[in-house]
Amino acid sequence: MARWIALLLCLAGTWILTNTNISLFSLGWAISAVSTVMWCYFGWKDRDIPRAIMELCFVVLCLRGVINFY
Repeated sequence: MARWIALLLCLAGTWILTNTNISLFSLGWAISAVSTVMWCYFGWKDRDIPRAIMELCFVVLCLRGVINFY
């Protein structure tokens, strides 16, 4: 069930980030960060370390996106 929630968060974050409303970009990056943390956890739990590390790098970039918009 948690993976479906992570997927829905990923889709919502992507929808917001591909919108033309710049004032919502930080929200889109924040939602993407939460979704990516969840996927990082799933990768770690499944012992898929390369995927977990890739997701962790994307979390850092998502947080950078939030900070840049503030």
